[in-house]
Amino acid sequence: MDINVFFQELDNLFGTNQIDQVEPYILSQMVVANQQHDTDASLAIVNELIGFYRSQNRFEEAIRVSNQALDLCKHEYILGSIAHATTLLNAATAYRFAGQPEKAMELYDQTESIYREKLNPFDERYASLYNNSSAACFDLGQYDRAVDYLLRATAIMDAIPDRVVQSAVSHANLAALYAKLQNWHGAKSHIATACDFLRDRPEAAAQYAQFKEMQDMFASYPG
Repeated sequence: MDINVFFQELDNLFGTNQIDQVEPYILSQMVVANQQHDTDASLAIVNELIGFYRSQNRFEEAIRVSNQALDLCKHEYILGSIAHATTLLNAATAYRFAGQPEKAMELYDQTESIYREKLNPFDERYASLYNNSSAACFDLGQYDRAVDYLLRATAIMDAIPDRVVQSAVSHANLAALYAKLQNWHGAKSHIATACDFLRDRPEAAAQYAQFKEMQDMFASYPG
């Protein structure tokens, strides 16, 4: 199965706003991948289904499919692989959106254990993991840990020259977290960094406007 064709058609459905066709398409392609005994394609497709259900607020279905995907990892002897880590990450995020941050952190921790074995410490996939882990920690009331994860995410993204926009988003996320904690000095510092990164980037004009609005709002607070 050509997984690239699957992703191209999926992107086309989203791009043309044919949302009602997304689930039937994913399910039909899962059948094809299973019939061809293409484990890699099956796992990639089921991960897309997890994300789709999550985006539609269908959290119980996202968790159900997540557990099916993790079972697939186990039965196909791909535990400890990057594909397994990706599945753990998506499953964890499904649990987080479903209001189960404890379970989410359990799976995020498992994801990080695999990353430590397989990835360079500055691989940008860590940044995605840390952003999600930070949100789960915040939900658990573990605010210092939430801040620490976002600091790690920004350090990774800042070190990748062609990921300036993503780095700006990480700084904005950290600024928003500091604002929730009423650490206005930290909030102002990181939103200023986010704005500086995007100021002269026309392709990110919408995000820059959003971050500038945050900066103007933060300016009214002391610190």
